Amino acid sequence: MITVIISTNRNNSYTSKVARTYLELLKQKTEDCQLLDLAQLPKDVAFSETYGQRSEAFAETFEKTMSESDKFVFVMPEYNGGFPGILKLFIDAIPPKHLHGKKAGLIGCASGHAGALRPMDQFTNVLNYLRVDVIADKPKLSKIEDAFSPSGDMVNQRYLDQLERHSERMVSF
Repeated sequence: MITVIISTNRNNSYTSKVARTYLELLKQKTEDCQLLDLAQLPKDVAFSETYGQRSEAFAETFEKTMSESDKFVFVMPEYNGGFPGILKLFIDAIPPKHLHGKKAGLIGCASGHAGALRPMDQFTNVLNYLRVDVIADKPKLSKIEDAFSPSGDMVNQRYLDQLERHSERMVSF
């Protein structure tokens, strides 16, 4: 199972649009994929899940999904020069045994020109610490707001091509 993770808790974000576009490309290659949206995390995740007080909602949705997935694709924005705090909180709440020996891909999106390069480097270090292998291909989507039509469809062909290649690599990774 490949799980595409919307790595922000902002609703209607460009990160969500990129993740949903990526998932559609992935579905053309495998039916064994799903979406996980961090905006759906329990509201008290910082004060319960990270300290082992599992709620049924967290255990049934988030922990189960992470334990049953073989691969993850983290689609992440850049916030203040790093990856979102909610993503770190989420990773801290997941028992490390559910990540060890698995594989991950990273896709960065940002309003700036570097396409979340720094956050992807930082998060690669976190994943490597957790014994997760990270694919070297990391699309960096800059000026992300210009990549979508008013109706919400990705119209930047270069970005679509990068996501297409990445999804092919993730299936065979």
